[in-house]
Amino acid sequence: MGQSPDIVLSVIIPVYNSEEWLVRCLDSVLSQVVPIPWEIILIDDGSTDNSAGICDNYARSFARLHVFHTINQGASFARKMGIQKARGEYISFVDSDDFVKPGYLKTLYELIKESGSSISACAIDGSWESTTSHSPRILFYEELMPRFFKYEYWGLVAKMFSRSLFETIQIPRATISEDYYVMVQLFAKEKKMAFSPEALYIYNCHSDSLSHTPISNKAFEEFENVKSVLDFTSAQMPEYRDYALSNATETAVKLLLASRNKKAEFHNQRKELSSFLAENRFEIISCRPLLYKTRLLAFLHSL
Repeated sequence: MGQSPDIVLSVIIPVYNSEEWLVRCLDSVLSQVVPIPWEIILIDDGSTDNSAGICDNYARSFARLHVFHTINQGASFARKMGIQKARGEYISFVDSDDFVKPGYLKTLYELIKESGSSISACAIDGSWESTTSHSPRILFYEELMPRFFKYEYWGLVAKMFSRSLFETIQIPRATISEDYYVMVQLFAKEKKMAFSPEALYIYNCHSDSLSHTPISNKAFEEFENVKSVLDFTSAQMPEYRDYALSNATETAVKLLLASRNKKAEFHNQRKELSSFLAENRFEIISCRPLLYKTRLLAFLHSL
């Protein structure tokens, strides 16, 4: 038997308790027609439903699909493990409760090859991401970063990356908004992104999504990541510090408001958030990207 061709592209799918949507996701990825050798890496992050069984069944039927099981350690760990297991020169992430349209991988791969950028992306159906473009184009740093800090292109999904970009990237422990911290590091290394306005990635917003996590110890992990972005931006791209400060302030205020009826339970977390607002009080007051109402709430919570 001859050797299998070198893998060019790895699609990484973290899986955790997504049996309701997993088959749809896997079928949509497996149906992709890609003109290069490619593989699918499934990281079962300690699922307690039938997700692990579904992964194993697909692995027995499709040679390009590989499953790795681990104890539950969160989406950040699963993605990091996926990168370690991947053999491709390029990497794309798909969440197991989402799905992709025909041409998704082919479009992203061609965008990278034709543009010379190490990152490509497409629009997302069902999310806040938007575009004024009607044809593929390159978003350069001066346009890309202000839009990024205004909540566009935060996610690792709906994109393709040169694997080499991840060699010195810190993937955080905290799960909520971890994409935000990873992407700001990636954009600091690759200051442009090839973009298609075609919505080839379908985001599934449901009640079990992390974005719907009720106030809990885990919910406060979001501030950990947005604070990391603020620290990174201050050091690496200070011209965008106001944007990063705005996002950190909005997150702090949001968490303080969400936990206002549980002050005793979340005393330490609330103290940390209030201290952050107090330490940055005067800069927050003059932070132009922040709405006046948010500035006022931040000031009141800093007292």
